[in-house]
Order: sequence, then C-alpha cells, then structure tokens
Amino acid sequence: MNIGKLYDQSVAGTYDRDERGLLTGARALAFEHIRTAVPAPAVRSILDLAVGTGESLVAMRGLFPQASLSGIDLSEEMLRIAATKLPFTAIHDDVGNTERHFAPASTDLLLMHFLTTFIDGADIVARTARLLPPGGHYSIVGSTLEAFPRISLLARMLLGDDFIREKNPAPADAETIVSFLTKAGLEIVSVERFIKAVAFQSFEELIEFGMTSGFFAHVISHLDEAQLAALARVEGVFPLADHYCACAVLARRPA
Repeated sequence: MNIGKLYDQSVAGTYDRDERGLLTGARALAFEHIRTAVPAPAVRSILDLAVGTGESLVAMRGLFPQASLSGIDLSEEMLRIAATKLPFTAIHDDVGNTERHFAPASTDLLLMHFLTTFIDGADIVARTARLLPPGGHYSIVGSTLEAFPRISLLARMLLGDDFIREKNPAPADAETIVSFLTKAGLEIVSVERFIKAVAFQSFEELIEFGMTSGFFAHVISHLDEAQLAALARVEGVFPLADHYCACAVLARRPA
C-alpha cells in the first residue's frame, strides 16, 4: 500500500486530533520563524509540499492574505479535509512530480512540513528549491531519528535495524535537514529543535497512537500478526517514557 492510500484509510480522519501536541508544537516553531523573517509583501505565492489536512496553509493565509495558495499530496482524503478549511489549488500527486506542475522561480515560499520521513530529502529538496526565485524562502519541519529513542531501540531489537531503516528513512538530525537546504544552494535563516516528553501506558496505546497520528503508520502497516505479537509480548516495557524530537529550519535563496 502506498503512503497516500495508507493515510486515506488509517490516518486522515484522526490526524488533526494531535492529542499530544507534537504536530502543533513543531509547526509553531516554523510559523514563528516565517512570521519574523519573511517579508509579507514579498510573498505572492505559497506551495505546501505534502499539504496534509491544510494546517500549515491555514497559518500562512493569516500571515500572507494576499498570496496564492497551492498544495500537493498523495492522500486524496487529506486534500479533501484541507479543502474544507480554506480555498487553495489542490494537486493529487507525488511530491516527486512537483516540477511538472510548477515552473522554476514561480513560488515565493515553500513549505515541507512532516514529509522528510517518507522521501529522499536531499533529492526532493534540491529539485523543489528550483521553484524559488532569488529571495524566496523554504521552510522544513521534520521528525528526525532522534525522536522516540526508546521505542526505536525496541523496534530495532525485535525487527532488525535494516527493516526499520528501510521503512523509516527519516533524517538523522537537524544537521542533516540543514544539509538538504545548503546543498540546494540556500542560506540558512534559522534552526530550532522541538522536544517533548511522551508516555505510553500499554502496547495497545502505543499502536493506536502510532496509527491514528501517522507517526508510526508507515512502519506498523508493514508488520504481520506474528511481528505485532512479538512486540506485544515483551515484558517490562510499559509504562514507557520517551520523547519526541523534530527540527524546524528556514532557509532563503540568495537575492
């Protein structure tokens, strides 16, 4: 099942709950970076790469009411939900095909919020950065491999490092996300990490969170019943205290 169908069926309807405030907290850093560093008159067009349920575009409409808004996503259901929140040009496609829909130097502000877990970040950032004119800005918010270290260790012990790395190709850390942007010829404006403690009382609570929030759905969906049962049988794990880690980076194409 591709990630778009997975989100259609298992994530879209519950994504905005964000009961632990992880999405909201990390996005808030990016919104503040943009508010303080990006001149409003210079932003006439905004493109959200993996627009999801539209929360980032809603925030951008408040900051840049004059700008045209566009968003691309693989999930039809996420796009449908986003369209109930605000008008924007919605494109149902893989972000890897973004250049088919937008010309070089056509977009003043690019958003890539919670996408780097699913893509070849260096490649996609390099290609989409061509859409920025001189002075254009690129905002990335992404989970890193520093997130959920105890859960990750448990999964690697039981499922194998190669399996987890293949299913969860997230950037290693903030420096990796920064490198995506600098290698694309952009200047870094700001970098900030978001860290928040999380706790799970049971295996069932962890799995429910992982699927309904989308944070682990791309891994859990590949597990069979035997693998899930093996995880559930591990003793002495719950209650489990862990923490989430994401990074918000704002970059700019030199004028």
